[in-house]
Amino acid sequence: MSAIKRYGRFLEYISTSNESDIANIFVEDILIENNIIPVIITDDNFNIIEYKNLNEFKIKSDSLYLGNVLKKMKTQYEPITVNLSDLNRSIEKKQFIFFKNSYILDLIILAPYFLVIFLLLVLLSLYLVFYYSNKSEKDRLWTGLAKETAHQLGTPLSSLIGWNEYIKSKNKIDKKIVSKEIDKDLNRLKIITDRFSNIGSKPKLIENNISQVITNSINYLKERTSQKIKTKLDLDDVNLKFNEQLFSWVIENLYKNSIDAVSADGKVTIKLVNKKKIVEIDFIDNGKGIRKNEFKTIFNPGFTTKERGWGLGLTLAQRIIENYHKGKINVHKSTKNIETIIRIELNK
Repeated sequence: MSAIKRYGRFLEYISTSNESDIANIFVEDILIENNIIPVIITDDNFNIIEYKNLNEFKIKSDSLYLGNVLKKMKTQYEPITVNLSDLNRSIEKKQFIFFKNSYILDLIILAPYFLVIFLLLVLLSLYLVFYYSNKSEKDRLWTGLAKETAHQLGTPLSSLIGWNEYIKSKNKIDKKIVSKEIDKDLNRLKIITDRFSNIGSKPKLIENNISQVITNSINYLKERTSQKIKTKLDLDDVNLKFNEQLFSWVIENLYKNSIDAVSADGKVTIKLVNKKKIVEIDFIDNGKGIRKNEFKTIFNPGFTTKERGWGLGLTLAQRIIENYHKGKINVHKSTKNIETIIRIELNK
């Protein structure tokens, strides 16, 4: 910018000086020094007289180029005004020197912004690498745990099924010993084994009556819990694509949690509402409730309020609903000893 000001002073000087040699030296100094800053000189009517450090190719190929550059220069900096007069000062004119930042200066000005963007991209990349690496590690852990559990359950289950069939074949043994409940529990063990196998692989989603699956799961557990606890089912009839074994696991986990939360004569309601785009399933109980700051942490692995709990039930439920069924599960609301609602949302 100092070079441009010197150039303005030079124009004023030569308009009143006879010392042309000194003037020539001065102008050469200006022209040599300013090989970077784009400059346009106009008269007092803003007609372009001279220019420097502009794109010659564009000037020749585009008749509007100089005019557009001048408009930009007017918005960037105030022009330097040059007062011109002859030796007798009888005629006075004005010229304006317009200029703008050089390409290098623009880069220097923008450099901090580019640096900030670059750093943000690096930090984002590191975060994504860490996040997906951690997620992949968790997936491998769950898969390994599930497959090993399924393997460990498979051996005694096969043995129990064999002994059960053997007992049934003996005429001298009272058939009442081998009751329907033993068959139910053996079938239950088979279901549990299948569930862990499904956790270890991508489960198949098959269209089924979700209301009936909920009813069957709750009825099985009702027979094995206190009869003082009142359980109410309020279910719309809905067909949906889901994995029956894994989804029933979620239902049982949430029902058990509700049972554990209420007192001996508590109340648990399972409500299914069929909406336009989603299906809502609410587990409602009048138990001890959940603190607001624990609404999200209860789904973390290892979080439990039970003395013998492992803290995996709700973690598995969240994984099954969100990862495998692309739905949502959360604590919708909770008021101590009045109402706690854990809600599942499934897309149709």
